[in-house]
Amino acid sequence: MNWFLTEEQQMIVDTAREIAQKKILPVREKYDHDGIFPWDVVKACAEADLCGLYIPEQYGGFGGGVFELCLAVEELSKVCGGISLAMAATALGTFPILLFATDEQKKKYLPDIASGRRLAAFGLTEANAGSDALSMKTTAVKNGDHYILNGTKQWITNGENAEIYTIIAKTNPTKGARA
Repeated sequence: MNWFLTEEQQMIVDTAREIAQKKILPVREKYDHDGIFPWDVVKACAEADLCGLYIPEQYGGFGGGVFELCLAVEELSKVCGGISLAMAATALGTFPILLFATDEQKKKYLPDIASGRRLAAFGLTEANAGSDALSMKTTAVKNGDHYILNGTKQWITNGENAEIYTIIAKTNPTKGARA
């Protein structure tokens, strides 16, 4: 008996552990060696409703939080940290949407992420700045109802396989960290 997890949280752990054992363990070495993205594992996580653990119910998620996400990622990581990154990286790209997006943007993007139909990516790192957001050079200039991005990112987490991208950029470089 686990005295600290709720029944729902224990169910998350058990479900993620089962996916890790049945879907990741048999393929992890080949996927790592061949550089294959684990779409079958993403599909299994989606079918088990793990993709939206931290997304509010109103957007098709489970309504949990970071802790529930961590429970699932931890179990998947026990078998393969690389493959579990698909889920963790999607969350990294999703949290700025959860925290800062308009209601319209949340309605547009979060249901697809919660269902596992689409993955999110996170773009912060730049060649001359690393992951230091203060030193980055990428800008976003408002142009009507959208922004024009100007800059170069590298190592975009989940970048090659995502369809939704959260890109960190400065809207007013003269304000430094407050832009």
